[in-house]
Amino acid sequence: MTSKPATMRKPFSLTEFFLRWEWILVVLLIAASILNASLSPYFLNTRNLFDMTFNFMERGIMTLPMTFIIITGNIDLSVASTLAMTSNIMGRLFEAGVNIWVAALVALLTGALAGLFNGIVITRVKLPALAATLGTYVLYRGIAWVLMEDGAVTGFSPQYTIIGQGYILGTPVPVQLVIYAILVVPFGLVLHRTTFGRFTYAMGNNKEACRYAGVNVDRITLVIFTVSGLMAALAGIMMSARFASVRADIALGAELEVITAVVLGGVDIFGGAGTMPGVVLALFLLGVVRFGMNLVNVPPQIQIIVTGFLLIVAIVLPYLLRQLTVQRAAGTEMLTQARRSRGLLPWALGGGLVVVAVIAFLLLRPGGTPTSVGGPTPDQAGTAPVAVASPTPVALKPTHTPVPPPPTPTPRPTSTPAPTPTPAPTQEGEPTAEPTPTQVPRPDVEMVEIPAGPFTMGDDGSDPNEAPAHVVDLPTFFMDKFEVTNADFAMFVEATGYQTEGEQRGDKKNWRTYCEGKGNHPVVKVTFSDAQAFCEWMGKRLPIEEEWEKAARGTDERDFPWGNLWDTTRANVKLTGLRSTAAVGSFSGGASPYGVEDMAGNVWEWTNSPYVAYPGSTYQDPQYSPDARVTRGGGWFDDQKQVSTTNRSAALPQTANDDLGFRCIADSR
Repeated sequence: MTSKPATMRKPFSLTEFFLRWEWILVVLLIAASILNASLSPYFLNTRNLFDMTFNFMERGIMTLPMTFIIITGNIDLSVASTLAMTSNIMGRLFEAGVNIWVAALVALLTGALAGLFNGIVITRVKLPALAATLGTYVLYRGIAWVLMEDGAVTGFSPQYTIIGQGYILGTPVPVQLVIYAILVVPFGLVLHRTTFGRFTYAMGNNKEACRYAGVNVDRITLVIFTVSGLMAALAGIMMSARFASVRADIALGAELEVITAVVLGGVDIFGGAGTMPGVVLALFLLGVVRFGMNLVNVPPQIQIIVTGFLLIVAIVLPYLLRQLTVQRAAGTEMLTQARRSRGLLPWALGGGLVVVAVIAFLLLRPGGTPTSVGGPTPDQAGTAPVAVASPTPVALKPTHTPVPPPPTPTPRPTSTPAPTPTPAPTQEGEPTAEPTPTQVPRPDVEMVEIPAGPFTMGDDGSDPNEAPAHVVDLPTFFMDKFEVTNADFAMFVEATGYQTEGEQRGDKKNWRTYCEGKGNHPVVKVTFSDAQAFCEWMGKRLPIEEEWEKAARGTDERDFPWGNLWDTTRANVKLTGLRSTAAVGSFSGGASPYGVEDMAGNVWEWTNSPYVAYPGSTYQDPQYSPDARVTRGGGWFDDQKQVSTTNRSAALPQTANDDLGFRCIADSR
């Protein structure tokens, strides 16, 4: 009688268990949280921690199928472009009158077809996944640009935007987080507990061996790429709901963040290894690191360096750990190879220390991080006049090639249209026609009522020019919902023949330079007088800074128009990555408590207040000057501090920058 051989089970090793990459991610996540809590008192706020997830849940949804794709040894570079294409199709359908939920269903179907197309190109045409998805990366994004061009679709109902902006039953838990949690469970179970998941790992180790074993490799590839397109479309629906708008540049560059999260989660970039829990932990680690850097206003260039360093660590360190594990299991033949692998560890750690040292130097060196407010954007650097406000009389520095102004500058228009000429006298007895005033068309501008009452202006805990905080009581007024656009200003110029100060000076770049094809963007390159002239023509005026701050801040002393949590998806700022103006209303999720939009980022806005100290302040800013005018709101090239509701900057009245515009107010509607 022969006995059945006993199955040898590998003995449990506590060391190997805690050397798993998932535990290292847990330690890093805890360390990052402790560091963030020590750097900012706002980090451990429960609402802030939940709100932090708004910034990466859509990418998290795209990491779920991307985990399968990379484990099989493939890659999908087109996920963000698929997101953009499908959300823009949905936006155009909604704009055409299609029900938003029907349009969203069409977007999901389109995403699935886009992913299926990727799979067909890979399995039938036999193109490598890298080449195939690189092509559709360009194709799908190009379709989005053709559909939307430079415009945006807004006006989604609250029933739809709750997907991206809402919370669960009055709790601080975002709807997006719940959707992600619901999806991650079945994806994880399929990967780790089904035959399909086992085949996924097998394909990553050896596709040809899988084919010989009877595994339908092509069908599995088609399924995971189709699901990838479907999840990208779902992420687009959620992101559009969060922004409450759709643009062609939505999720630009998000594909690299998705791949970084997957690889940082321990998924082997060459395939065959990785876990879903690791990817989830890596997603939250990246989110916590990014959130912490935003809280302390780390420049975006440094954030890119940190993200790149994390990606390198994600590739190198798991490889070294796997080699150490192999060395423990193998005999003496593998010992030399393992030692070589361990020999790489000091080099990897040394390189990491160098990167950290460079980051620390860039952050801590004197003048390393710009702190001045209202400086020139890249377009002006070295070419445009520089305005320097001071207590003494101020003048613009001349340009290198001054151009004389026209001999007869155009007079500034009045707000009342001129009457038509009176007809010549007629013969006695003939009836004479009464002169009728010419009806000059004016822009139809939506205004928002700001109710009367007190509010707290300024901030004792911020820059000294914002202190002391003090109560201001204002009467009711009405503010333009959006910044004055190029189309609005063009109507003013056409009706009055007005020339801006830049045009009179003969500046090579003026407001016309920046308005071509951007009718719904805020007008820029306008001086204080230009802004005043337009508002007077409209029968309005420029706001004083008290009125501007109340419209942006409300009565609850919020740091940003939308609340106290810094969120780069709610404003056009440097971290948003547009590097130019955006169409007004593109960031409706960043509206103030009264519904005024774009009061953070996009363009600085003129006010009719001199740049002087607040009442009761002993601080003397060398830039204070009764000749300078306060500008508010920050622009498209500014960071967190500059776009806060209390931040004060200033410019001379003659200043005309490519990130400086305005809006008007009225005392009655």
